[in-house]
Amino acid sequence: MPYLFLFLLLSAMGGAGYFYYTDTQETIARLQQNNALLQTASETNQETINRMQLDYQAAQENITNLQERAREAEAYQDELINKLRRHDLTALTMRRPGLVETRINNATKEIFEQLEIDSGKPAPVITDDSSDQ
Repeated sequence: MPYLFLFLLLSAMGGAGYFYYTDTQETIARLQQNNALLQTASETNQETINRMQLDYQAAQENITNLQERAREAEAYQDELINKLRRHDLTALTMRRPGLVETRINNATKEIFEQLEIDSGKPAPVITDDSSDQ
């Protein structure tokens, strides 16, 4: 009888050990899969962060360029305002209407062409016809 009890006890311990081992192996396999998924997600997140940093730097450069262009435009605006203050366009137009009209039309054309180029229209190609001879 004591041998039977000892046999049952050892069998129960062996069964418990086997259950613990298989359960532990399943847990290890599941954790390895989770770890691989987390590593992939971490790499993706790092790539996204790097890309966002590059985008941020490009945006900052664009903002700096736009601010510089805005300062240049304001300086040009101030220059034009000062020119208009110095000249009495009404009197000049009355004395020489053709001269004023031509200058205003040419300047307006240049401004509209530059506005189109700034809006995305390709700049006109300037060719040198004198070198063809």
